[in-house]
Amino acid sequence: MAIQDSILSTQTATRRKSERATAVTGPFVVAALALAAVVITHLVDFGADNLRISLLNADSSSSWSHLVVIAALVGATGISAIAATRRDGRRGLWLVATVILAFLVVDEISPLHTQVDDMSWGKALYAPILVVLGVCLWRLSAGRPQRIVVRAGIVTLGVSFAIHVFGPHLLAALGLGASSWAYQVKVALKEGTELAGWLLVLAGLRTLT
Repeated sequence: MAIQDSILSTQTATRRKSERATAVTGPFVVAALALAAVVITHLVDFGADNLRISLLNADSSSSWSHLVVIAALVGATGISAIAATRRDGRRGLWLVATVILAFLVVDEISPLHTQVDDMSWGKALYAPILVVLGVCLWRLSAGRPQRIVVRAGIVTLGVSFAIHVFGPHLLAALGLGASSWAYQVKVALKEGTELAGWLLVLAGLRTLT
């Protein structure tokens, strides 16, 4: 009986370890595939049809990747809002995260998003609220087994934001315009990392509540 109990205990521990590993690696696989899909579909659209297929054009508000970003933001907002109803020491962080995520949803589906993008350094205006959101999510994930997923999402979004803000100016300084492959690779990477980042954040938030 003792041997059977030991075997069962070992099997249970192994199964739990495997489940934890899957919970961590799964979101990274999905995020990597999403990033690759954005890059491929955008560059195929550029090379084959000069970005005339808006569904594949990652820089279009009607692209498939933009729609998935909105869905991920809506999901993250919902999770955060539910968590904010709980009366514990983390409620304030959840409330702040919910407000910012809700604002980002509205921003993504409204003309404001395009108007800000048209400004030379428009994206930089988002820096303060994105930093606050990042700090909130970083603190909320502290001590949690899947914190690496949330924090990887935050870092990935930081990379996307840097490409959004500095990429156009760097390419302009090099004399590379929207008709160049370098410019379109930049677009694909900024939108791809944005999608990957939000998918990681969404997956991570589910484990924090």
